Amino acid sequence: MYGVVNSIRAIPTMYGYAAIIFSHPTFLHYMPALSKLVIFSSAIHQLMFTLMSSLPFAIGQVQNVGLIFLGAMATSICNSLNDNDDEDVTAEAKIATTIVTMGVATASLGVCLVIMGRFKLAALASYLPMPVIGGYLAYTGIFCLFAGFAISTGLVVNDFSSMLDAFKDTHNIILCVPGFIGGILLLVISKMYKNPFALSTAIVAMPVFFFLVLVAGSISLDEARESGWMEPAEKSASISEIISLYDASLVHWDQIPRQVVTWLGMVLIVAFSSSLDVVAIEIDMGSKLNINHELKTVGWSNIVSGLFGGYTGSYNFEQTIFTCRSKTNSRIVGVCVILAELAIVAIPVAVMSHVPTFFVAATLIFVALDLMLEWLILAYRKMYLRECVVVWLTFLAINFFSLELGIVAGSTMSFRPNASVGTRNLAQSTVFNVKNAGIAHFEFCGYLFFGSAVKILDGVQKGIYVRRQTSDNEDERGTQRESSFLPIRASWNAPVECLDGTPTSDENAIPTEFVVMDFTRVSGMDATAACSAFAILHNYCKIQGIRVVYANVRPNIRALLLKSKAATDDSIFATTDSALEFCAKQLMPDANGSKETRGYANEPISLLLHRYLGEPDNSRLLKGVDQFFSKREIPAGHEFYHVAESSEHFYFLARGSVNLLVNEDGSVDPGQPLTQLQTVLPGSMFGEVFFFSQQPRQTVAIAAEPCTVFEMSREQFDAMKLRAPTLSVSFLDVVVQSILK
Repeated sequence: MYGVVNSIRAIPTMYGYAAIIFSHPTFLHYMPALSKLVIFSSAIHQLMFTLMSSLPFAIGQVQNVGLIFLGAMATSICNSLNDNDDEDVTAEAKIATTIVTMGVATASLGVCLVIMGRFKLAALASYLPMPVIGGYLAYTGIFCLFAGFAISTGLVVNDFSSMLDAFKDTHNIILCVPGFIGGILLLVISKMYKNPFALSTAIVAMPVFFFLVLVAGSISLDEARESGWMEPAEKSASISEIISLYDASLVHWDQIPRQVVTWLGMVLIVAFSSSLDVVAIEIDMGSKLNINHELKTVGWSNIVSGLFGGYTGSYNFEQTIFTCRSKTNSRIVGVCVILAELAIVAIPVAVMSHVPTFFVAATLIFVALDLMLEWLILAYRKMYLRECVVVWLTFLAINFFSLELGIVAGSTMSFRPNASVGTRNLAQSTVFNVKNAGIAHFEFCGYLFFGSAVKILDGVQKGIYVRRQTSDNEDERGTQRESSFLPIRASWNAPVECLDGTPTSDENAIPTEFVVMDFTRVSGMDATAACSAFAILHNYCKIQGIRVVYANVRPNIRALLLKSKAATDDSIFATTDSALEFCAKQLMPDANGSKETRGYANEPISLLLHRYLGEPDNSRLLKGVDQFFSKREIPAGHEFYHVAESSEHFYFLARGSVNLLVNEDGSVDPGQPLTQLQTVLPGSMFGEVFFFSQQPRQTVAIAAEPCTVFEMSREQFDAMKLRAPTLSVSFLDVVVQSILK
């Protein structure tokens, strides 16, 4: 089912992308074959992601990020060959030269990405400033808008002047209105409804509504085609016709070197965008991914696509997250998308002759409005006003000059010389002595700009120590991890490693529990450093249960950290001493010599669940859930459940810590020797997986210290379903999110 939904969302967009790449008039009569080439390229990308990605639910398609570069190459080649006075170049020669050049460019791009991933150079992409990326993506949006109008009218619309020429005819305006309204509708649905099925349903409903109108008005398909609502009936391109486009004897090989500058820009943009996609997937999943490995996956996908004359592609973030949230942890979804796209290529039917043009236009206009709204209107939410100006200037420079000059101009405007020059490293780490063990202190200096992100990511991760995760052993035992609202630490006897997974220089290093970011000597920071360094570090630390605090932050930098979600109001301190004192108090023994117990013993369960969901404290979403939980004070050593016991209760830990153990031999028999699996910290559920699957326990849960827990029995859960069905549905959403963590 999820494979079908992903296919419905992907395939119409590919027709729009084909219109963007091949917008030059030369390609007009060859669009059936060229559109199938784009869809075939997407099938290849999906095949490679299904085979190679560490995420079994990954969706990889031809993406909008590289389209403008490919379109620029195609237009440049056609214009160059048109200006060739020595010979009359045929349309077939232009097409052969174009698709071979783009195939070479795509494969070469893939090689660069594989090299970057192989030598762990993914962070180098952050040297491209975020405002420049924003300006480029906004330009991609306006290009998608032009393509939407072109599909609606059947005319060549690739700039403002051609758009105005098309709109001189009132009939063309009428043809564009449904697609524009449809794009707005899709945008509103995507923003208002978090359930991805809502958007998929709206996409399917558009052509259905169109055909219902035709039936109600007794309008034939031929009449609709004559009025411009559907493309003229035409013969579909066969596979042999598609293959015939690759005629090496017609290729003008001298055109390939002329696209090198455009290709270099494409490499930087696609590498940066692919890295951001992986980070965004990380944040949504709540678990760390190997960005360099995923970049190699993107690289190999582009290599194979390019060898088949295909086009640039990467992760489709929205569809990957959609499949992830559906708990479809299977590669079958990707296989379904591959089969659907190959079927479109193979069938002897011109699909675009049987669907309304405004339908495909609406999917493109939706992408256009989303990109332009995000980067031209709402950019102030994530960057300074000065950087918003750079976004606009980059956008205008690309429109009025060229793609390459616009990116160079934007990068030049983004550069700001370091206002403080010193002999110290950008980030220096101080490892506290045993008295303050568990606190990592980093001091930054100068102006933190887009080029600083690489050093910050590398330097800070080397100075933060974490317990090595034991997920591989868990898989071997066949146990299913009990999920946590707040991060769960690895077992206490696991070896320590750096946050980036590399070995520590000190074998006796103690795991970090607090990170202090000292901004005393920082004169300024841009949005790229905030998003590509500190927001990512904040997420990595959150996954490990490490709290990050900031000290002595300037007001403008504070605002940027908050906008980028790299910090919260309560994590910013006026001075370095106050930040260090706060961290030390959380770790130091109290006056009686007993360690301070962390947790939320005084808050009701409804408040804790609301905070986990990101709801305000006064939210009414889970109002009344408290009556279905029993609050219990548990002494140290208490056994909540043991292996093979029936699952009649599950728990939410508010205070203290609980050890989860499994049989050493991997069996599920009671009374066997145990080994520690993990430690549950406050803000976590445990026991819920087997409770809701109604399976016998495979783990043992023992209180490591005095605890406060909220317990729900099966009788209480059944009572909630009977007495408060709406509440039970909302609560199940909490449980699902817990299990997905």
